[in-house]
Amino acid sequence: MTSVESTFARSWETREESHYNHWTRGVPRNQIQLAFRRHWLTISRYLPDLSGQEVLEVGCGRGTISSYFADAGYRTTLLDSSPAVLAIARKVYRTNGHSGRYVAGDAFRLPFTGSRFALCVSIGLLEHFDDIGALMGEQLRVLQHGGVMLAYVVPERPDSVQRHFGWLNRALRFCSGTARPVGKDAHARAKEPLYRNGLTAESYLRSLKALGVKEMDSYGMYPLPMISHSPEFPFSLLPAPLEWSLVAIFSAVLGFRRAIFAKDPWTCQERTGQAFMIVARKPGS
Repeated sequence: MTSVESTFARSWETREESHYNHWTRGVPRNQIQLAFRRHWLTISRYLPDLSGQEVLEVGCGRGTISSYFADAGYRTTLLDSSPAVLAIARKVYRTNGHSGRYVAGDAFRLPFTGSRFALCVSIGLLEHFDDIGALMGEQLRVLQHGGVMLAYVVPERPDSVQRHFGWLNRALRFCSGTARPVGKDAHARAKEPLYRNGLTAESYLRSLKALGVKEMDSYGMYPLPMISHSPEFPFSLLPAPLEWSLVAIFSAVLGFRRAIFAKDPWTCQERTGQAFMIVARKPGS
């Protein structure tokens, strides 16, 4: 297990936030539910209808995006290097009334032979490694010919929309008493930093081209800030009334963006958004 994987595993195993359920079929109740629902709406808009096909989520965590695929009729396989994480995903899936297959495995050596998946998806995975070509190459390997790879990437980028709200997050951290954790719970409250590369979407597209991919694209996503006393992974929520208020404000902002730009309001310029999406199709046989 790499140092990044070990940090992920410890965070999932020790943080209360790991057990949040970010999937919803109805109106989102907090920022992250809103974000994942918007991810799904954007993804489903760009994808052909592959319902009934098998989708693999690599580095699944609690499996939120897989829950959306499962709810839409896909057969889902959730892969993570940590059995503890898979136990959380299984619990979340059961709560959501979904079914899936859970596999412990290494994203650099996926434990599947042949080309079996119609779709491979990862959310917040690739940016934590430098060898992105090896990771994407493995996902392409297990895709059917003509299958689609979706990679949602959250790079280390100081110039995103988040730069305008750092002061607010610092103020919330101070007010919540988590600015300087002390005492016996200090370790539990402090979050381990996770490495993120600063690669742009163009770097991912170049790597895909080197892997023989011809059909690919990218677009910026998440044009809203993350507001919390602890926005680092795993994201900490504010008290419910504040989360409801933020969802209402953010929904109004997205409505305004749709009216102004006449397109999916969750997409944006890469340098503005919190993240970007890479879409690639495996060449046919």
